[in-house]
Amino acid sequence: MSASLHRLAAARLADEAPPLPRARLEELHALLTLDPIAAPSRTLFVASAANKARLARGASPDDRDQILTAPACAIVGYDFAFAVNIVLSALDGDGAAATSLAIRTAARAAALQGETLSRAAAALGLVVTPLADFDAAALKSGFFAGTQATVVFACRLDPDPAPGRADLIPLISRRTACPKPSN
Repeated sequence: MSASLHRLAAARLADEAPPLPRARLEELHALLTLDPIAAPSRTLFVASAANKARLARGASPDDRDQILTAPACAIVGYDFAFAVNIVLSALDGDGAAATSLAIRTAARAAALQGETLSRAAAALGLVVTPLADFDAAALKSGFFAGTQATVVFACRLDPDPAPGRADLIPLISRRTACPKPSN
């Protein structure tokens, strides 16, 4: 699905959908904490009108209306300094090479955070629409001020309007015995 079609579908859905319940966002947060590389990341969920307006100020003009009409949004910040310090301590503070390796590794891990959020959201019946061309510095000052976190991903969260694969597969009764292998 093209990005523009995805955005149009999400916008139509937002007109009909109530805000996401806090319990659903808490479930998503709980799933994100299971990710082994999530330790230096911080995910903030933006659901109030005031915070969505603050998020929209740091987004591209094309995304501002999408943010303001979203049931919820998410911002992922990644603490690169944490990752660098872990590698430096493991390598006994071996200067520039360790720092370079740590930053490259942290950048790859940070890029995976958006994918992790998307998969966890899909597991809960949510659609993630990434926001393009956001001002990372503006979002950092607006949402992660006073921290080492750098904003690496921002998205809109909507309930999934399409049935999931599990809804399309007929359920097998638990009383039905498993067939024996034919070999």
